[in-house]
Amino acid sequence: MTGSDAGPARVVIEALRLDRWSRDDVERRADRALALGVGGFILFGGDAERVGRLIERIRDDAARPLWIGADLERGAGQQIRGLIELPPPAALAAHPDPGDAAAAAGRVTAREALSVGINWVIAPVLDLDAEPDNPIIATRSFGADPRRVGELGVRWVDACQSAGAAACAKHFPGHGRTTEDSHIGLPSIDAPAELLEEDLAPFAAAADRVASVMVAHVAYPALGGERAATVEPNIVSGLLRGRLGFEGVVTTDAMIMGGAGPDDASAAVEAVAAGCDLICYPADAGATVAALARAADDALFAARLEEALTRSVRGCPPPARASRPEFEPVAFARNTIVGDVKGLRGWTPRTPTRVVGVSDDPDVGPSAGRAGALGMIVAGELRAAGWRITDDADSGQCIVVLAATPRGWKGRGAPAAEVIEQTRVLIRSARRGLVVLLGHRRWLDALGVPGICAWSTETVMERAAADWLRSAVGAAAGTRPGGTGR
Repeated sequence: MTGSDAGPARVVIEALRLDRWSRDDVERRADRALALGVGGFILFGGDAERVGRLIERIRDDAARPLWIGADLERGAGQQIRGLIELPPPAALAAHPDPGDAAAAAGRVTAREALSVGINWVIAPVLDLDAEPDNPIIATRSFGADPRRVGELGVRWVDACQSAGAAACAKHFPGHGRTTEDSHIGLPSIDAPAELLEEDLAPFAAAADRVASVMVAHVAYPALGGERAATVEPNIVSGLLRGRLGFEGVVTTDAMIMGGAGPDDASAAVEAVAAGCDLICYPADAGATVAALARAADDALFAARLEEALTRSVRGCPPPARASRPEFEPVAFARNTIVGDVKGLRGWTPRTPTRVVGVSDDPDVGPSAGRAGALGMIVAGELRAAGWRITDDADSGQCIVVLAATPRGWKGRGAPAAEVIEQTRVLIRSARRGLVVLLGHRRWLDALGVPGICAWSTETVMERAAADWLRSAVGAAAGTRPGGTGR
């Protein structure tokens, strides 16, 4: 099928929110989108069995190739319950063998995604962790070094695509230097062009191998535009296509985000004109398709739309299926935990230990695989290992499980001052206290209390942290070998 056979809807990617909408609402939205002729869907939430059935039904009804995508930066379990959760990119970079860890993550993510019919893995993040106050990147990045981010990102991409799924590098030309969240509004990066060369480097490393690239709703005056990169020809067609030579599919970030502006249907037209090939998650797919069709009355836009349609159709990954891999995620994640065994001297499983959850993320939902309150997983794992777990505030040992993660619409990077103070008070209330930080390791310094870094709120990271603690306490007491800490 060529672009001319498809129609403008084929550049639109509709959203299906199994995490928020009722089953009937999801089905109705899918049916409306299929009737429009959309090019695919981006999925959020749901359990593996339901997602698999939904995708199979959608493909059967469509009877045409579809992009079926999901944000899977931390494994397929980030979105789909019952699939494998993985550590975030910052944790992979802390692994003893980060290259192999990145490749394993890409491969496992792809196979897990394909097992339910997802053929487009919207990952990895190639942004630099260049700004401590960035509210949206942090642990989603492989780090601050451009070469290292590029190398690890390429290992992830190659493994993912070798397993059969299309990868998507994001957020071009780099979201790492913002202090605002593009979910909320339009950030502008005022760094000079010479410094932004560092941000471009990881994308340049992946440009000749990654199937798709996502453009950021961020302005880069030094790169030729005051508006979002999404709608800037200098950035999409000039930098990404021209200078970097990228020949794959270019997608927008979600058009419902504040950075896309108040009229996302008009912004979609501008994005296609700038060089984007897919319009991801519009507020109203029908309004967006209508806006694209009206704009196609102009011959120049019609030619650009035809190019986008052709690239969308030709680049669409096949509806392959894969068996789930043999993989032990907790053992894998344990090797990314950062901590010092010496800080656990004096701790014993016999001493009553209180485990308390403290969240800096009160207004955002939990990870897909979480069941129960924050901290319950650590408490349960330690109790199963023979520890005396208690709710008594006067316990001799206290573990605070602190969630402080980058989330859309959260609007800040560092934990709030009151959360930091609450954590300090809890730690100091016991003879021995320790924080298990589910966030970026730099916040351990801000806390100023003993702690270990477990990177993110996925269930697997809490389980891995409990495993690390159990081993480290034994090693600190000299009762078992190993547990050198990292």
